[in-house]
Amino acid sequence: MTMRRRLRALVKECDVYLAGQYVDYLEAHHRPIPDWAWLGVLAHARPERLRALVRDLSHDGGRPTRATVWWQAVRFLAGEILAGHDSDRNLEELRRSVLVPLELKWLAASEPMQRPRQLVRAVLDALDQYQISGADDIDACGS
Repeated sequence: MTMRRRLRALVKECDVYLAGQYVDYLEAHHRPIPDWAWLGVLAHARPERLRALVRDLSHDGGRPTRATVWWQAVRFLAGEILAGHDSDRNLEELRRSVLVPLELKWLAASEPMQRPRQLVRAVLDALDQYQISGADDIDACGS
């Protein structure tokens, strides 16, 4: 493969990642999915995609794979996120404040996430912290 083709492929993968579709891309190309990639669905996918994931209980195609459990975790978290941040504007604020920083932390971590429950626990903890700090900000403004 020429350098130009490799660079084009890299740019394509970056675009796909930043659109929250990297997991789908890897699945379609029969490539292994790194555990950290699953958070990218929540941090970058369009709000319509997250809503579709919550509605679509058959996303895994009915085939039991390692990815099935990860999709279940992502679907659950998408539902939790959307339940508290139903407008696109609120969702974008949450992503900037919580999900992208969490994603960057995991990408830089020396110990990678290895189980879907770690994803669920970390995202729920981050959401709880965000809600607590948001309540503190509201209290401080109201005083």
